[in-house]
Amino acid sequence: MPDRSAWWPFVAVSFAFFTVMSGATIPTPLYPIYAERYGFSPLIITTIFAAYSAGVVGMLLATGPWSEQIGRKPLLYAGLVATFVAGIAFALADGLILLLLARFLQGAAVGIFASHATVAVTELAPKGHSRIGGFGATAANMGGLGSGAIISGLVITFVPAPLVTPYLVHLGMAALSFLLILPAPEPVSPAEHPHLRPQGMAVPEAVRGVFVPAALACFAIFMICGFLGAVAPSYLGKILGHEGDHILIGFAAGTIFLFSIAGQAIEDWLNDRIVLPVGMGIMTLGIAAITAGFLFESLWGLMAAFCFAGIGHGIAFRGGLTALSDGAPDDKVAGVTATYFVVAYVAISIPVLVIGATQETIGLQPVTVAYAVFSTALSALAFVMILRRG
Repeated sequence: MPDRSAWWPFVAVSFAFFTVMSGATIPTPLYPIYAERYGFSPLIITTIFAAYSAGVVGMLLATGPWSEQIGRKPLLYAGLVATFVAGIAFALADGLILLLLARFLQGAAVGIFASHATVAVTELAPKGHSRIGGFGATAANMGGLGSGAIISGLVITFVPAPLVTPYLVHLGMAALSFLLILPAPEPVSPAEHPHLRPQGMAVPEAVRGVFVPAALACFAIFMICGFLGAVAPSYLGKILGHEGDHILIGFAAGTIFLFSIAGQAIEDWLNDRIVLPVGMGIMTLGIAAITAGFLFESLWGLMAAFCFAGIGHGIAFRGGLTALSDGAPDDKVAGVTATYFVVAYVAISIPVLVIGATQETIGLQPVTVAYAVFSTALSALAFVMILRRG
C-alpha cells in the first residue's frame, strides 16, 4: 500500500491525468485550419472526432477492470505511451490518415485514464484528505479538457507552425508526466494470476439505484459539452466573425470545463441528497442561456452562459461520480467508473456526429439553435426525472 502521508504521488498522478485529458482538446482550435489547408468538409471533421470517440469508448469497455488485476500504474504508463505516439502522429500528419490514427490513439489514452487515473488519484490522496482526492481527480479531468484548447489557442497565436507546435508542447508535458509517476507507489496489490478480459457495461447491484440518476445527469451534461466542442470554432468564426481568433476559440471551447472545477468545489458544501438536483437545475438554466446566446448571436451572452452551465456541470458530474465510487465494492470501483465514463463519451459524441451530418445541408445557425433547444429540453427532462427519483 502507498505511503498515505506524502503529497507528491497524488500531485504527480493528477498532473499526468491533466496532461492526457488536455490532449483531447488541443486540436479544437485547429479544426478550422485543418479544414482550410486540406479542404476537409464538416463531415470529414466529424469522422476525425468519431475516431477519437471510438478510442475512448473502446478502451473504457476493454480495460475497465484491468487495474484491479495488474495495478494502476501499468495502465497509466500505457495511456501516456498512447498519448505520446498520438502527439507524434499529429505533428507529422499531412492528411486524413495520420489524423485519424492520432485521434484514435488520443481517444485510447483518454479512455484508459478516465477510469484508472480517476481511481488512482483518489487512492493516492494523503491520509485525512479523502475529499481532496475526489476533487483532485475530477478537477484534473475537467481542468485538462478545459485547458487543452486554451493552451493550443495561445501557442498557435504566438508561435509559428500552428499544426505542429501545440503538439510539441503537449509531448513535453507527456514526457514530464511519465518521469513524475515512475517513483510513485502502486495503490493496489496486483493479482497473482490476472484475468484480463473486456468488461462490457458493468454496474453491480449495490450501485444500480445510484447509477440511474447519475447516468441521466452525466448523459445530459456531456451532450452539451460535445455540442460546444463541435460548434464553437466554426460558430465563432462563421457566424460571429471571429475567424482566426484562436485564443477566443480556445477559451470558448474550454470555459465550461474550467468552470466545472468551481462547481466541483461547491459540491463539497451541499448535502449529498441535493447534489444532483441542484447541479442539473443550474445546468438546465445554463443551457437555456446558451440557447438564447446562439439565437441572438451574442458573444458575451454565450461566454456568461458557458460559465454558469459549467458550474452546474461540475456539481452534477462530481456528485454522480462520488456517489458511485463510495457505493461500489472495492474490487469494482474502476469498472463502475469506466461505465460512467462510457455514458459520458457516448453523449459527447452524439452532437458532433449530428452537426457534421446536417450542417452543410441545413446551415450552421439553424442546426446550432435547434440542437441547443433540444439540449435544453433533454437537460430539463433529466432534472425532472432525478427529482422524481428523490
